[in-house]
Amino acid sequence: MNVSVVYGGTKEERDASYKNAKDIAEVLKERGYRAILIPFEHDIINTLRRESTDVVYLCVQGKGYGDGTLQGILEHEKISFTGSGMRAASLINDKILCKLLFDKYDISTPKWRILGRKDYENGDFSFDASDYPFVAKAPTQGGSFGIELIKSREDLPNIGKVFEYDDPLLIEDYIDGRFFTVGLYESNGKLITLPVVEGIDLEKKEKETGGDLISFTGAYSARESSLDDKLAGRMEDMARKVFEITGARALARVDFMVDANLVPYVLEINAVPGLKRASLMPKEAMIAGIDYADMIEDILKAAL
Repeated sequence: MNVSVVYGGTKEERDASYKNAKDIAEVLKERGYRAILIPFEHDIINTLRRESTDVVYLCVQGKGYGDGTLQGILEHEKISFTGSGMRAASLINDKILCKLLFDKYDISTPKWRILGRKDYENGDFSFDASDYPFVAKAPTQGGSFGIELIKSREDLPNIGKVFEYDDPLLIEDYIDGRFFTVGLYESNGKLITLPVVEGIDLEKKEKETGGDLISFTGAYSARESSLDDKLAGRMEDMARKVFEITGARALARVDFMVDANLVPYVLEINAVPGLKRASLMPKEAMIAGIDYADMIEDILKAAL
């Protein structure tokens, strides 16, 4: 079988995308597939046809890449690919649309509001003292790109940096707590929910009030969750619900913050989670006793 492992992304995410693709291609070659690395460029369909592609393993990330753009092209050309389809991928890549769904289905998520560039530049917005700290997010960016922690009024000008990525922005309450994640993927027609794990050794942006803003720059790891079984089970149920309502397919990762009162909040869902060996989801699978190569191959088979 000919598997084209397609990578690419915004300038911030391109390197991580390539590393994901490289690890995946190596595993598939070991399993007997003809796997080749292909960058997502304007002539992508011609390249895929030239390589007699049977299925595309998607590693593209970010706006204009993994946000439904390539998925839509492949659907139009009737080429099989891993992960969610165009509609779900585009929805999942928009944090504002996801927030609307979370609220609709009573999924606990940090309180939020929308801020447009025009209102920001005209000063037609206000924050009370109790609103700080909060997070300004570019809704279509992944990882920690296009995100600023606003600790006080003095930090409000930093919101302008986020408008370089998107308009409007997502303004979200900052949850001072611990980061957890739940991965999901399809294996032999069954959706596997990986156990809750805690993200550790994450690079962070410190804030004066004592908490941290998690920054996904690649320097991270995971460990078994210390949460009690009841809370962990609740979070796994929440992750499956998010997977369902967003229309996700084949694989995804749902991220949480858990505050000091052990209240879990869904931060976001990722339709094209990192799958290099050092990424969170493979580490989660390892903790669950699942072989990395088995998971990568199962995700491929789900595309067929």
